[in-house]
Amino acid sequence: RLSSQSNVNISPFGVDRDDDDDDIENNNYYQQQRHRIILPTCCLDNLKFICALSLLAVALVAIIVAPSVLVNRNNTEGEVPWNPWAGGKETPLDMARFDRIKDRILEHRISHASVLEDPSSPQYKALAWLVRDDERHVDLPQIDDEGSKMTGNNVDDEIALFQRYALAVFWFQTTDAEFVEESLGMTVENPRDIAWNNADGWMTSKGLCLWYGVTCHPHQSYGVKYDGDFHVAMLNLTSNNIHGVLPGELFTAFLKMTVLDLHQNELAGTLGRELANMVELEDLFLNGNSFKGQLPDNIGALRSLQNLNVHDNEFDGPIPVSIGELENLRELGMFNNQFSGRIPLSIGNLKNLIALYLESNQLTGNIPPVISQLTALEDIRLRNNMLNGPIPTEIGELKELRTLYLDTNKLSGAIPTELGTLYKLDDLQIYDNGLKGTLPLELAFLSGLTTLYLDANGLTGSLPEEYGEMHA
Repeated sequence: RLSSQSNVNISPFGVDRDDDDDDIENNNYYQQQRHRIILPTCCLDNLKFICALSLLAVALVAIIVAPSVLVNRNNTEGEVPWNPWAGGKETPLDMARFDRIKDRILEHRISHASVLEDPSSPQYKALAWLVRDDERHVDLPQIDDEGSKMTGNNVDDEIALFQRYALAVFWFQTTDAEFVEESLGMTVENPRDIAWNNADGWMTSKGLCLWYGVTCHPHQSYGVKYDGDFHVAMLNLTSNNIHGVLPGELFTAFLKMTVLDLHQNELAGTLGRELANMVELEDLFLNGNSFKGQLPDNIGALRSLQNLNVHDNEFDGPIPVSIGELENLRELGMFNNQFSGRIPLSIGNLKNLIALYLESNQLTGNIPPVISQLTALEDIRLRNNMLNGPIPTEIGELKELRTLYLDTNKLSGAIPTELGTLYKLDDLQIYDNGLKGTLPLELAFLSGLTTLYLDANGLTGSLPEEYGEMHA
């Protein structure tokens, strides 16, 4: 029995006392016994272990409860306290900083307000990461209250922050199983199935210039490669097992990007009109994915574009007329899609075009004679469409032409003799059409011709002797 006294002694059961000692003890002994706790011998033997276990239990309770108390004490309006029983620690979100950056993002039209107000969107998650979890702690540059315009390094810092945010959006959009399932209509059985092949540096404290696939413009102080955040020049994530759709932020935040190469991935969805913001883009490679829908009708705004490759996708609809505004274009690859309608006459404006690949689509109508204006052309491939009418004689003006594929269409009429003036031609395939008449003698004098396919037509007459002198 424990009394209210503070001095407590512990004695075991079964401890023998000497009889002589009993005689000497006075009544004080019995008074003292009233203040003792009598424990078994086994408990006394393990007394140190029991005490240590008790201290450990107290320490564990302190570790669990103390952080929660501190968070609740320091919690401000709009912040979510960390729940110690949740799956992991959640640091409070600085909503003032979140809203400040969000407002600037909206001001520059990098994202739409609706997605930044939706906590389940990749945009919200990306901004939350930037504000709360990004160990680099990037922030907007300070400006005075009078609203003076930013200049110099402040502008660069702000753009770098926007780009870091946009790449984070792209990351969440293509690595979060829920977003991938929603965008592709598929079930992700294992998160590893949608993991990028290489994600070195991504979502770490490193400057985005060191994230895999990202190349920045040279910095006047640090050169080409450095651990910093600067204007992105190239994003090359070829064959990286990327699943999902392209967020619009990838087009609105990178105004100085010159190369976007995402070919051979598992990307789908449509291309938005935001693509036209990338006015300095020179190379766009989206081939080998599953994009669908129509190309944006304002694609002609990409006046710096030199290579446009969107082949091996599921694009449909007409070829945009504005494509004729890409006067710096050198290669146009649109094959293996479902483009339909006529080849736009505006294509005759592409004076610098070297390669025109439109095969394996559903194009109809005539081959436009304006194609003869593309005097730099070396390779034309229009095979496997539904083109009709005659082969335009104006093709004979393309003196740099080396490859001409017009097979597997519905072309009619005679083979134009003007083809015999294409002295650099080495591969001519016009089989499987409705061509008629005799073989033009002029083709026999193309000394560089190594491949000639004319079968599956309605040609008549005998083979000119001169064809026998052609060398394969």
